[in-house]
Amino acid sequence: MAGWKAGYAEKVVTPPMGVALAGYGLKPLRRAEAVLDELLARAIVLDDGTRKAVLCSVDIISLSAALVAAVRARVQKDLNIPPEAVMISATHSHSAPTASYFRQWGAISPEYVRTLEQRIGETIVEAAGKAADADLGFGAIEAPGPAMNRVRKDGPVDRTLRLLAARDPATRKPRFLAGHYALHPVCMSPESRFVSADFPGRMVRDLERAVPEMKAVFFQGALGDINPEGVFKGVDAAQDHGRLLAERAREGLEGLAFGTRAELAFARTTCELPLDPDEARREALAYIFQGTVRKDHAWIATGGFLREWAHEVLAVLAANPPAALSCEVQAIRVGDAAILGLPGEIYTLIGQEIRKRSPFKHTWVVGFANGNIGYVADPRDYEIETYASHMTPKIYGYLPFKPSAWESMVEAGVKALEGL
Repeated sequence: MAGWKAGYAEKVVTPPMGVALAGYGLKPLRRAEAVLDELLARAIVLDDGTRKAVLCSVDIISLSAALVAAVRARVQKDLNIPPEAVMISATHSHSAPTASYFRQWGAISPEYVRTLEQRIGETIVEAAGKAADADLGFGAIEAPGPAMNRVRKDGPVDRTLRLLAARDPATRKPRFLAGHYALHPVCMSPESRFVSADFPGRMVRDLERAVPEMKAVFFQGALGDINPEGVFKGVDAAQDHGRLLAERAREGLEGLAFGTRAELAFARTTCELPLDPDEARREALAYIFQGTVRKDHAWIATGGFLREWAHEVLAVLAANPPAALSCEVQAIRVGDAAILGLPGEIYTLIGQEIRKRSPFKHTWVVGFANGNIGYVADPRDYEIETYASHMTPKIYGYLPFKPSAWESMVEAGVKALEGL
């Protein structure tokens, strides 16, 4: 069997000034006024001698399934790489634009989205053109400190920094290092109008400064209930967390075992997330006819947000809505490792359960992959009515999920992994 080939490329995807920055609530005036650090699309193309696969990470808060489909179509046309072998994910920086729908949480710029789609495609094509012989290595190292469960003090936290590196077979010098970690990029202030990649950008920058011949890339994890210590504390917090992760990544790189056998495989399945239309109907009718507002929702009742949602959801419900929301779950095998892509803000519990049942030595659970269907939360969130369980369906424009939705996501993830 032939050895690995690997290619890497990146392109700037920083928006023009004036484009809305997304993710920090009802802030219509929060638009880009200056660039703190550039946003990039970064692509890795792997080749086992028979098949090729793409892993792409974009410094943006969210990508739509439609944008991903358009890029995949170009990649298939230009490189003959099938859609199931192309994974495109967002780092989820809250100091970046959105390329998917958020209700009043950051307006989409159609012009920027068109440019973004083109740049992502160009990045992947360039990475494929740079593919060269490589040794691959997977590994992991603990990175205690920056991550905390923002919902429950006793809630689960995954503090493992997972690594994938490619090195030159002749010189053994690293060519790129990919880090995978679960942490919300919300270090920057909600009032900030700086464009920033937040801590993932700082992590990548510090790694590349420390090892000048090496490129770096960050892939987001199952971060739905995970915030950084020092949330909203600004540039210094982003730098501190980025530096810590970069230091741990460098230590982990030194201990990586290279020699993963050159074998790629791909699998996709459809996940059916159960919806709760009755819950949505009750809440919408109570608001419209009685003015009743759910606990902690008073602030979104101002400015027309809740009114818009209530009328929209009742119109959807009148049209015989589906019982479940369908979404893609994708898995890519890289030797004895697997990279699973889930399209949303996935809770830690889901990532942990999938890894327990994974047949692979190394398993990445990448969030915000190939689209964004919002939060898939821990069932206990529905008992205490959290932001994830009861508010974000209004933001993302979907009916709320039932508490059992997390189980459906786990089963779909395991099925995709077993399909490899």
